[in-house]
Amino acid sequence: MSVKLFYENRYMTEFDGTVISCTPDKKGWAVVLDQTAFYPEGGGQPCDHGVMQWGESQTAVTDVRERGGQVIHYCDSEIPEGTAVHGVIDWDRRFDMMQQHTGEHIFSGVVNSMFGYNNVGFHLSEKDNVVDFDGPLSKEDIKAIMDKCNETVWLNQPVTAEYPENVNELEYRSKKELTGAIRIVTAGSADICACCGTHTATTAQAGPIVALSSAAYKGGTRINILCGRRAVEYLKQRNDDCYDISHQLSVPVEKITEAVAVRMSEIDNLKYQLSAAKRQLMAVWAEAAQPVDGVCVVCREDLRSNEILMFTQLLAEKADTAAVYSSQQDANGKICIISTVKDTNKLGRHISATLGGKGGGKPGSYQGFVEKDTDRETLYRLIKEFE
Repeated sequence: MSVKLFYENRYMTEFDGTVISCTPDKKGWAVVLDQTAFYPEGGGQPCDHGVMQWGESQTAVTDVRERGGQVIHYCDSEIPEGTAVHGVIDWDRRFDMMQQHTGEHIFSGVVNSMFGYNNVGFHLSEKDNVVDFDGPLSKEDIKAIMDKCNETVWLNQPVTAEYPENVNELEYRSKKELTGAIRIVTAGSADICACCGTHTATTAQAGPIVALSSAAYKGGTRINILCGRRAVEYLKQRNDDCYDISHQLSVPVEKITEAVAVRMSEIDNLKYQLSAAKRQLMAVWAEAAQPVDGVCVVCREDLRSNEILMFTQLLAEKADTAAVYSSQQDANGKICIISTVKDTNKLGRHISATLGGKGGGKPGSYQGFVEKDTDRETLYRLIKEFE
């Protein structure tokens, strides 16, 4: 059984060990050492990465798992049995995982003490730290939780991991029934939980703790949190964003929300005015369009889908079959057909057979796109030849 040095010293970044076995595996080479500081995936925490060195040789450790008490290191190359190796942990990755995992303990413990909800799901990766709770949490609730979490951070309380003899007398969080020796992690005054992961030495080293987003999930709440360095980097980026917006709007940063609301109102008003102007313009276009044998076709550039429909409806007031085609600068052309005498869906498929594309709609009205650019004469011919 491998000696787990990461439990003896969670801040160990390098160690020496001896290869007990090395066998080929689909992941590379499966290497077992007599002792290791590489943490295997477990408890919701991803494994360590790093390298093993011996002599002038070196191999990357890309995955670490535990099987039957043995810690298996998946490496890029073979290491002969009996070789003395020097392991080096990717410390930036490990410490990030320790910060995220400890922050999750603090957050889950605070949620449990404040609202009585349980952590029923935990996903930690290089990008995400997602926690699921079995009850609803409002925006204001989450703000209060963050305040309490960061109070625990500021207290700089110790984070301990031990196998207490009186474990049956303790009240601790756990997602499942446990037997045998139970490892209890205490995150300051915020949490006490059964856990096999690695954690920071104090609550301060896990902070700050920020709730990034939340959503209703299976009757409860899913929250994405950031802790430690991740939280600091995120806040730095958002701070830069706020000052960029402040500069663009020419207002103090503390007034950007109000300024954005004003700009959005102005944009909505301009959109309304533009839409009204386009309706007037399309009425002029429709008045100028002349049907030929009951068919009226018009081609215009860069109309939106709702504008194409509106224009076609205006043309349909003076023709049995009306069609509008609008070429687009960065996409396929859009088309709309309205008819009181033709099956518009079949007509649309007939046009697509020549020009490509697809579409659909209710009886008498077809909307879609065509892959090939076209013109009024081509569309008129395709409509007239369809019976």
